[in-house]
This record gives sequence, structure tokens and C-alpha cells, in this order.
Amino acid sequence: MTSLWSVRASEERYRKLIQYLPIPLLQVDAREIGGVFSELKLEGIADLGPHLDLHADLIDFANASVRITKANQAAVALFGADDAAALTGPVAKVFAASPETARRVMIARFKGQRTYAEVMKMRTLDGRLLDVRITITYPAPPERLDVTLICLEDLTDQRSTEYQLRQLQAEFARAARILTLGQLATSIAHEVNQPLSAIATNAETSLRWLSRDEPNLEKIGQLTARVAASAHHASEIVQRIRGTAAKHMPDRISLDLNDIVEEAMLFVGHDIETRAIELTLTSTPLPVVMGDRVQLQQVIVNLLVNSIQAIPNAGKIFVETELRPDTTVSLTIYDNGPGIPEEDIDRVFEGFFTTKDEGIGVGLAICQSIITAHGGDIAASNRPEGGACFRIWLPAASPMDLEAATAAAV
Repeated sequence: MTSLWSVRASEERYRKLIQYLPIPLLQVDAREIGGVFSELKLEGIADLGPHLDLHADLIDFANASVRITKANQAAVALFGADDAAALTGPVAKVFAASPETARRVMIARFKGQRTYAEVMKMRTLDGRLLDVRITITYPAPPERLDVTLICLEDLTDQRSTEYQLRQLQAEFARAARILTLGQLATSIAHEVNQPLSAIATNAETSLRWLSRDEPNLEKIGQLTARVAASAHHASEIVQRIRGTAAKHMPDRISLDLNDIVEEAMLFVGHDIETRAIELTLTSTPLPVVMGDRVQLQQVIVNLLVNSIQAIPNAGKIFVETELRPDTTVSLTIYDNGPGIPEEDIDRVFEGFFTTKDEGIGVGLAICQSIITAHGGDIAASNRPEGGACFRIWLPAASPMDLEAATAAAV
């Protein structure tokens, strides 16, 4: 009798502990779907993912058969419910705003994981859409199969603050891009002027051919095609400049860093040509990285502009890309200029630090923040032969990254 009383007292303490914990908790009965999983394993199903692709109705069955049996006070408050009874029933209400999460939760359970967690969107009973971190603790044999716990952490305010911070960083980066475009104004004007001059020349020639007593339509057709090609070229230049100056939030897609390097070099082509600078590009085939095209272009253009400003006419700049043994993608930009003063080399990435009379010291600081946000690293050094050297490392995209990017694009 004493032993039975002790067990009941322990259960009561457990219930009170769960009830008054400040963390939203749901207790779930998942025995029915657990039985289905056991049958699938007996049938030889080893990977639930492909099976769900063919039998999506199993997800609907799980959402209906897995039932919330208990909810603590914190969960009631999070959902905006009147009482715990409003939350009991099918677990579908938890995953209504994030149906793909339910699929991943099932796969984790099928694999025999002890826990699973991710950040997802959740719609409350009173209509609010929250960002929550859901953590599920699955039962493991020989434990009771009906004790599955769902923990919910409200991240809405935190995610909102992070979003505002990303907006500020994007605005700051845009200001730096516009500053860089100002530094390249002469180069940009020259680049735009080339197709415009070609358009004017070919149009005037076409008019002369048209004014003849017997116009040469074949020649006029050739000239008109050149006008159209030059117009397209001018449009591409303008679009590239607009894309750099435009206000936008970072958009992570799969990118080939070699393509980004070649696009960035177009911005400095005129300065390279007029100052007779020798620019050498050595590239190797690379795996794709996940990144924002405009931001990565911004970093490379900034580093190229710094080298151009640091070296004399007829100087040399070298750009190299390679895949490192640790599967990170590497970009190195170095020159034969005077290098970075030794007393300044540890400060080049500090905000508002500059050695230029006309500089404001934000370019390299923003480069570092962009690369860090991409999960990479950037470093500055001086070469023994002379000249500054900047190295960037970025992680190659994982299969999971590519799958997520493909899903987001659909």
C-alpha cells in the first residue's frame, strides 16, 4: 500500500511540475502511428521519406491520429486558448502553418531518433502567426509508447529583432555599394558610352545608306542588327549597375564563385585598361556556394578597387580561386603595391578605420560582415614579395542547402 501511495504521489508531483513549468509543453499520444511505423518496418521500408512521397495521405493520417492529451498553462497561453481542453485532440493544429515540419517529425521518429528540433511557423487558436522552435522528445523502448512530449519556444520577438538587424545591415551594405559606384563613376560612364557611341555611329551610317537612290538593304540590315546588339549591351550594363545600387534583402541562392568574380571584374574594367594594370585571373572548377550574388560581387569589387588605388600605373593584380582540401572555396586577391602598414594590418576590418585621406573606412568592415554572414572568413596579410593579399573562404553548399534552395524556388 505504501509503495502504491508513493507511486501516485510521484505521478502527482510530475503532473504539477509539467503543469507549472514556464515552458509550453504538450503531451502527445502517438501509439497509433507508432504501430503503423512498426508494420512498415516489417514490410521492409527502411527510409520513410520516399514512402511519404508516394503516400502523402500517411501525413494526414498522422496529423489526425496523433493526439494531444495534455497541455500545461504555458502552452494554453501561447496558443491563446481558453483552457487546456481547447488544445486536446489531433496534433494537426500544431503543424497547420508548417505542413513540411510534420513530415520531418515523422521521418525523425521512424529513424529512431530520441529528439528532433527545428524552427517553424505556428498558427495559434486566436489567429496569430508565431515563429517557434519545436522540440519533440520521442519515447524509446522499453518506455511507454504514449509519452511523447512537444516543447514550444516562442521566437517571434527574437526573429523580428534579427530581421530588423538584417535590414539595417542591408541598408549599410547598400550605402557602401553606392559609395563604391561613386568611386567607379568614370569607369561606368566609359562603359556605358561605348555601346551608345556604337549605336550613334551605326545609326548615322544607316541613314546615309538609306539616303542613296538605291539603298543597300542588306547593309542597312547589318547596321540595324549592330544597333540592336549595342542597345542590348547598354541595357545589360545599366541593369548591372541598378542591381548593385538597388535596395534588397539578401537572397541566398546557389552560385558559382568563378562567375561572381568575372561579373565583379566588369565593374573595374575601364580603370584596369586606362592605367595599364595587368589583371591576371587564375580559376579552377569549384562547387557552388550558397550566397547573395550582389553582396558577394560587392566584396570582390571593393577588394579590386582597393588594389587599383594602392598600386601605380602598369601595376599587377592577381585573382585566384581554388577548392581547398577541407572542401571550402577560396578566393585570393593580391597585388604588387606597397602593402598594408604593419601597424595597421590588425585594424583593417575595423569600422571607420582608414588610411586614405578621402576614405571613411566602411568598405572592408562591410566585406567582413558579409563574408561572416555567409559562414565564411576573410583575412588580410602582406606578401613577402611585397603587396597586400586578401583571402576569402566560403563553405561549399551541402546537399541539404541545395535541396532547401530548390524547394524555396518552387
